[in-house]
Amino acid sequence: MKRFWFPSFFLAALIALSLSCGETTTGPGEAEGYYLGAEACKECHSTAYHEASLTKHFNTFVDDPKNPYDFVSAWKKAGEPEYCLECHTTGWDENKNNHGADEVEYRKGLLGVQCEACHGPGSEHVKGGGDAARITLSYDAGVCGACHTGDHNPTYGEWKQSEHADALNGLKSSSHARDSCLLCHSADYWYDRTVTLSTAQYGITCAMCHFAHGSNFEHQLREEGEKLCALCHTDEGARPPSTPHHTQDEMLLGIGGYEWPQGGPYLNSEHTYVIDERCIKCHMYMKAFEEGKPAIKGHTWKPRIEACRECHPGAGSFNIRGAQKNIENLLEQLEAKLKQQKNPKAQDYIYAKFDHDFVVNSGSRGVHNYKYAKQLLEDSIEFYTPSGDGAGPHRVVRGR
Repeated sequence: MKRFWFPSFFLAALIALSLSCGETTTGPGEAEGYYLGAEACKECHSTAYHEASLTKHFNTFVDDPKNPYDFVSAWKKAGEPEYCLECHTTGWDENKNNHGADEVEYRKGLLGVQCEACHGPGSEHVKGGGDAARITLSYDAGVCGACHTGDHNPTYGEWKQSEHADALNGLKSSSHARDSCLLCHSADYWYDRTVTLSTAQYGITCAMCHFAHGSNFEHQLREEGEKLCALCHTDEGARPPSTPHHTQDEMLLGIGGYEWPQGGPYLNSEHTYVIDERCIKCHMYMKAFEEGKPAIKGHTWKPRIEACRECHPGAGSFNIRGAQKNIENLLEQLEAKLKQQKNPKAQDYIYAKFDHDFVVNSGSRGVHNYKYAKQLLEDSIEFYTPSGDGAGPHRVVRGR
């Protein structure tokens, strides 16, 4: 069957979601029974129903050219291909007779991506008086990946390449892992605090950043973009002699490092002031589908040089004006001095080591805030001497 692409239509991308999956996904789980439609869910879950009814998911079968969610007009122009319905209706499975949308007599009540598209058929749940064991509840990214995949919308495929996808495995392999770390490494722990390192199943999946039932933020995010990233990409107020982890938020803001009282001034680079939605702008570069060129949805979260070129035309690498190389050289100098320290409890060693880790664990080699990172390292190199007890004047680390 021939497949179509209409770049002039807003929802043409949604039509194309089901064109060529190319990925094996888990779908909506293994709930048994047959589909009832969202109206049946509404009887007991009125709040969730109302919230979900306002989302793009519920409105993926709108028949109104004046509506920004209009799907039917573009679908008709495409010749009403049946494969579009796999992701624009609920319960489509031609291998089962379970009252899904693929069965024409039940289709009318299952238009759009309704509750059972993610939770599976709800008949047994209803028969059981709302028994939670008889409905699917999964934080597996493959549930979303059943539709959010393919060249036009490769979100799921990109996510699988990201560090987010491996966040839980990485944590479990760490000798320092604690159950509390799951807050930023496990979607199931985010929703259920009884989950432990041994019982957690999912890493940072879609459900950790997006509310399926809807939210007040764009893309159904649980929080405004940059604030959402900062929930986990933060050192949480670490101070010497602790080790500052995940210092991206603090580095961008130019706070949190140990500021030597005889050093400074501690200034920030332009990234702190000029760029709106800094995390999103740099780590979620997106590009629409072009024939022969898959879309880019930004869900690997790996920075792309194309994002930099908006402000740095012609940039060929992230080492713009030698900034990253300079930070690397300063880190090498500081590391050489730190290795000479015989007493790891010496005060100035603790301060210098804190600044070293603060810059390293920001992960950008200076890109996040070159001026602040550079000053922290230069002052640590100048004022830290690896001898004696290293006691020196103390300056409180700036917080928020």
